[in-house]
Amino acid sequence: MNWLRSKAANAVLGLLAGVMMSVSGAHAETNKIRLLLDWAWLPYHSPFLIAQQKNYYRDAGLDVTLEQGRGSASTALLLSQGQFDIAHLNITNAAQMIGKGGPIKVVSIYQHKSGASFVGIKGKVKLDDPKSLIGLRIGSTPGGSDGLSLKIFGKTSGIDASKLNIISLDANAKTAALFGGKIDVVSGDAPAFNSYVRATGQEPETLLLSDYGLPLIGFGFAVNDDFLAKNPETVKKFLAATKKAFQDEEKDTAAACALMAKEVHLAGDQKRCVDYSKGIFALSTPPSASDWGMQTEEEWKKLTDTLRSVGELESDKPLSDYYTNDFVAK
Repeated sequence: MNWLRSKAANAVLGLLAGVMMSVSGAHAETNKIRLLLDWAWLPYHSPFLIAQQKNYYRDAGLDVTLEQGRGSASTALLLSQGQFDIAHLNITNAAQMIGKGGPIKVVSIYQHKSGASFVGIKGKVKLDDPKSLIGLRIGSTPGGSDGLSLKIFGKTSGIDASKLNIISLDANAKTAALFGGKIDVVSGDAPAFNSYVRATGQEPETLLLSDYGLPLIGFGFAVNDDFLAKNPETVKKFLAATKKAFQDEEKDTAAACALMAKEVHLAGDQKRCVDYSKGIFALSTPPSASDWGMQTEEEWKKLTDTLRSVGELESDKPLSDYYTNDFVAK
């Protein structure tokens, strides 16, 4: 009888020890997330404000702090240094940082088609194919993301870069130069520049580089390696809550833009915000899709091979070092 009591007591103690270890492990994982954006507030950042306003993050047990960025290259660097936990950024910049040994990993991609493009004004230029760019004055920002796109585009399209009339401009000066007639087209992001042109009552003439072999990827999420190793469930919850917010933005883009106008400083009016956001959605996986956020080996191989071919990626790391689908909301 005493033996039975002793055995039962030991079983209870073992069970309690397991529960305590489980609780201890749960408390070891933080609910706090320092999230860094790719740039200062833009229309496609509305899901993060929606997730906060509708308590999607709070209901998931998360405490998310948002910080504006100053370009995806800078965001990738700060993430690799551990100054932030999760980043929303251009995946090409994330790939370059990983190739340099930066301890980050891409956990989700929702914009698989880059918005890199040439945009002019309909009636003033005609962009039928890459050859139609020859002879035009093209506004581009040296060292900017469109500079990298141009470099790769020249290789994939077969157009000799020396035949293109590239005019170097600061990023903030390109739109004014286009409308002022100083350049014929801008090299940049299609959703942004298309919305700028339409805001003036004109129609854009657009040549999307991805239609001519450019394999660059758009936006997604990367996580600092140390944070990911210690907080896997937190990352899963963050992506699931953020996906819900993206779904809300898609259902009512006007309401999402109204929220942005209320909460943060956003250049342009609500009509342009809606236009810009819809342009991003046109290049992205619908957030209602079951595979939203999922990545493929094929797209990563094309991206890394292309970056290596133009000297923008020296690393021969395996693709598994760049991305994982283990944390995407199913």
